[in-house]
Amino acid sequence: MRGARTAVVLGAIGPALALNPLDTFYPPTLNDTSYISNTSIGTYGGIYKAPTNGPTEGTPYGTYDYCSMPHPRTNEYELPEPIAKGSVKGKLVYLEYLQRHQRRSPYNILPGGENQAYECDNVRTYLYAGPSSNNGIQPIPMYAQTYQDPTNPFTPGVNGTCQYPQITIGGVQDGFQHGKDLWAVYGKKLGLIPDAPNSRVWFRSSDSALTQGSAGAVLRGVWPKYDGALPLHQMVSSVDTVNEGYSCGAIDTTLAELEATSEWKAHLTVTADLRSKLGSMLGATSSSWQDTFDHFSDNFQARLCNGYDLPCSTSNSSACVTMEMAEEVFRAGDWEWNYYWRTNAYVKKYIQVVEGLFISEIVTRLQTVLDGNSSLDYSHTFIHDGDIGPILGALGINVLRWPAMASNIAFEIWETEGKKDLYARVLYSGQPIQTIHGSLEWLSLSSLIDILTPYVPEDITSLCG
Repeated sequence: MRGARTAVVLGAIGPALALNPLDTFYPPTLNDTSYISNTSIGTYGGIYKAPTNGPTEGTPYGTYDYCSMPHPRTNEYELPEPIAKGSVKGKLVYLEYLQRHQRRSPYNILPGGENQAYECDNVRTYLYAGPSSNNGIQPIPMYAQTYQDPTNPFTPGVNGTCQYPQITIGGVQDGFQHGKDLWAVYGKKLGLIPDAPNSRVWFRSSDSALTQGSAGAVLRGVWPKYDGALPLHQMVSSVDTVNEGYSCGAIDTTLAELEATSEWKAHLTVTADLRSKLGSMLGATSSSWQDTFDHFSDNFQARLCNGYDLPCSTSNSSACVTMEMAEEVFRAGDWEWNYYWRTNAYVKKYIQVVEGLFISEIVTRLQTVLDGNSSLDYSHTFIHDGDIGPILGALGINVLRWPAMASNIAFEIWETEGKKDLYARVLYSGQPIQTIHGSLEWLSLSSLIDILTPYVPEDITSLCG
């Protein structure tokens, strides 16, 4: 955030780097595999540790924080430069807010087993259904309580009381603070979010319990005294336009094409020794663990972001993943995400087939604001890293580190006095996003629509084959 740009020394294994918070989002060498192998980079100022309980807050605020990314917050929030300097007067008339879910337990359990138990009995995931009418049957609120029965011969590979993945207590607490901060900026300060939900607000999530649980925590932070239920819109999972819900053969074929390139193979060569060591230590030798860094990154991030240690072998307690190993895994993960959504030769098509339909929905909402026909003031969608990444790619972000927990994109639409022209500002995790089009600090709404439109497929059914 611009209010926190004083250069500071941010921790890393090896020589310390003098970086300000904004720098940590845009490593200049990320396009090259040297970013992965350069141990002096450490985490390039990124934060990858958090206690079990939140809310977390990276120091200094505004730093790339994998456990809980920064977001608009009153202490650092600044008005768009033309309004702040008084060259124009205007007001915020629309907010399109997208965010990844909050921190969680891992998707990927180590094949050799986990040497630590994961405990989640300090958070309740509620599961119940009731009629739409208040006069109907009102169910007992039920929550899932995970347990293991000693008579069950099958084990999940890890002891404890978590599902995998599952939002953790720290994730719930982070979400509540996230919502409180959004209200302070966009409700109290700017007067856009209403005092209570009304017909001009709209919420959506994927069909994942992670995004649904995050929505409940965040929106409680926005409206702590609201007494009632809210609709969280979801598409039928088989045709969902987020989280790769719909079937499209071109997603897999395009992914195969980009992973057959010399650049992709070069990054596997650079990391061959690391992948071999981790595979042998943790029993993770299958292609799903060795062909990308998705699984290792996910497992290590979830541990560190919830107060756990890095893993050790279950057969040799002295064989443990070091922080230097984890940092190389995280740098490799950053490189892969940047390659997926920014630098590979097939990137436009890949964004179109994975996220083009959802980008179309965003463009449509922005166009209705431009046309003066919008029925909404505030739209908030709870999604995944696999949705945030391609949207940032479509915006032309200069370089892309892995979109971390609760990473967020705020499309702010401002109307000027007099001519009532419409301008946009796009914030990524609270800061104006830096792109190949320049900083998206202040541009006409029509220009923003023009940036996104090429990533909307003209005929998705033909493109998907």
